[in-house]
Amino acid sequence: MFSSSSRRQFLGSLAGTIALGQISRPEVIKPPALKPGDAIGLVAPAAYAEPGEVEIAIKNMEKYGFRVVPGHYLHQQYGYLGGTDEQRAADLNAMFANPEIQGIATFMGGFGCSRVLPLLDYQLIRDRPKVIIGHSDITALLLGIHSQTGLVTFHGSSGLTGIGDYAINHFQRAIMATQPIGEVAKPTEELARRGHPLTTFVGGTATGELVGGNLSLVVNLIGTPYEIDTAGKILFLEDIGEIPWRVDRMLTQLSLAGKLQAAAGFALGPFISCFPETCTPNPNPTPANPAPCIKADPYKSFTVEEVLRKHFAPLGKPTVYNLSFGHVTENAILPLGVMATLDANAQRLVINENAVVA
Repeated sequence: MFSSSSRRQFLGSLAGTIALGQISRPEVIKPPALKPGDAIGLVAPAAYAEPGEVEIAIKNMEKYGFRVVPGHYLHQQYGYLGGTDEQRAADLNAMFANPEIQGIATFMGGFGCSRVLPLLDYQLIRDRPKVIIGHSDITALLLGIHSQTGLVTFHGSSGLTGIGDYAINHFQRAIMATQPIGEVAKPTEELARRGHPLTTFVGGTATGELVGGNLSLVVNLIGTPYEIDTAGKILFLEDIGEIPWRVDRMLTQLSLAGKLQAAAGFALGPFISCFPETCTPNPNPTPANPAPCIKADPYKSFTVEEVLRKHFAPLGKPTVYNLSFGHVTENAILPLGVMATLDANAQRLVINENAVVA
C-alpha cells in the first residue's frame, strides 16, 4: 500500500509523465449560431428511436422555432441500435454535407456512438462546422468530433428529454447568441430537494477550456484516437445508474491514465440513481435528510458522494459537485472547447466567451 506522501509523489510523477506526451489537438472552431427558422437535422447515432419518442423530440426542438429535418435512417433498427454503423454514420455525414441544414440534434443516447467514430468524414466536418448537441452516450460523438476537428460541440438536451424554461434559457445563451455565455448549470431548489445539494469538495478557482461529459463514455474512449484531453482544462463529469464501485473503477482508470491529475478543476453534475446494490432508494430525499438509501447496506458500501470525494479531494484542485447538467430535467448546455472559470468557493461555473459565431 502507498503511504499518503508516496501516493502523492507517484501521482505527481505520473502527471508529469503524461504531460510529456500531451495530446495534440486541432485549433478550436466555433460553429455559426442558430436562429429561429433554421433547419435542424435530427439523427439517431446511438440507440434505436421509437417512432412515438421521435415525435416528442421533434416537438421539443420546434419549441425553439426550428424546422426539423429527420435523417434518412432515423427510423431504422439494427438490434438495439438505430440502424447499422454505416447507416448512422451516413446520416451524420449527410447532415454536415447538406448546406440547407444549419444544426444537428441527436435523438437520446443509449449505446453505440463510439462505433461510428471511425466512419465519420472529419475533413467535411471541419470544412462545414455546425452545431451538434446531445448528451449521455452522445458524449462519445461530441468528444470524437471535437478531438479530430477542433469543433466546439454541445453537451445538453436536444430532443427526447423535457425542455422547460431552464433548458431553453441555457440553449438560447449557448447556441443562439454570440455574447459570452456567463454563469451556467446553477442548480434549482428542486434539484437540492431531490437530494442533490450543491457541494464544494475543494475550494479555489481554476480557468481553462471546458471538456467532459458522461463518465462512462469518457472512460470508454481512453486509449483510442478520440480520448479526452484534460491538460489544464475544466473537466465536467456526470452519470446515471452506476453502482458506487463502478464509479470508483472508472475514476481509478481516469486517474491511472493521468487524466484527473492533468486537469485544472472539476465540475461534477449529479450522479443520478448511483446507489449501492443493496440500497432501497429514499423516495423523498430532502436537504435535511439527503440520505440516498433508507435501508442499511450489509456490505458497507461507500455512497457515490464518498467515492467522488475520495478521488477528487486529494488532488487539491477546485471541485464542485451537483451542478445542474446531465441526466436531469434542468440540463444545462455545456460547450466543449470554450474557456470557462470554476469558482469553487462561490460554487459558480462561468463560461467566459461565446460558443458560436455570427
